[in-house]
Amino acid sequence: MIPNHASIDIRPLGAAHLPEVHRMLIDLAAHHGDVATITPQVLRGLVLDAPDVRGLVAFPADRPSRLPVGYALLARRSDLITGRSGYDIAHLFVQDVFRGQGIGRALIAAARDLALLERCTRLTIGTHPANAGAAAAYRAMGLTERPAPGPSFAVALV
Repeated sequence: MIPNHASIDIRPLGAAHLPEVHRMLIDLAAHHGDVATITPQVLRGLVLDAPDVRGLVAFPADRPSRLPVGYALLARRSDLITGRSGYDIAHLFVQDVFRGQGIGRALIAAARDLALLERCTRLTIGTHPANAGAAAAYRAMGLTERPAPGPSFAVALV
């Protein structure tokens, strides 16, 4: 389901997009009550230089700006039981003034196309439990809701 909009241009994330994506990442962290401490250099290494991470950026086609207004970061995950792999959309963000225009939908559609092109067997996206708006948007797109994976625990590394 998730049709793409012709009025939205989705491109692979490139080095020129990193400053604006970094700024949006800071906004995303603030939206979730977090503080982003990642630097643009570290972000570049994690996204552009990593073989298992893909980035997509969104531009309204009718807008002359060369700055993206949304982005998606996908992390490839392998299932160590089946040997199959897929992508988790780790970040999906659209600037406030551009929400409700189909940009998130277009980013998810492009992520789906990328996953199919790379012969992945799954594509997932999650949201914070308190982010009812995102959950409602994903349901409206026809995405299949998955049951919670159960309790999760952190192992201290220090």
